[in-house]
Amino acid sequence: MSLSTQMLKMVIVKAGEEEYGLPINHVASIERVLDITPMPEMPQEVLGVIHLRGNIIPIIDFGQLLGSAKAKVTEASRIVVLQNEQGYLGLLTEAATDVIDIQSDMIQSPGSFNQQEDSLIQGVAKQNDQLIIVLNCPVIFKNRNV
Repeated sequence: MSLSTQMLKMVIVKAGEEEYGLPINHVASIERVLDITPMPEMPQEVLGVIHLRGNIIPIIDFGQLLGSAKAKVTEASRIVVLQNEQGYLGLLTEAATDVIDIQSDMIQSPGSFNQQEDSLIQGVAKQNDQLIIVLNCPVIFKNRNV
């Protein structure tokens, strides 16, 4: 392994049959689904808020964030709480299945169609014959009006 290659820890979450990687340095916690209080006048993807350890955290439907179907809430569903300098944001996912290590040089650009600086997709990594879409957590915060 070269000196420029570093291992990145990713929390693997599911939406439908697809797996997505959230860099663990942005993940504050992974929680079972709590009661979500709906909030008026919020974008469609915002389900409401939860109260967790003294914090009010907006919850976004991960499926709708990705432009697909709403997340199905089952026993496997989890809220992945992301954190940045401004606060917290929760993603309602169909499952949080694993924490894995990915070599930074294994994350490739998804192609020329996705060259926007503020893209939700950071890249794609291959892990054990499975493609994992690595998400850009700062963009998740930046593009939310919550």
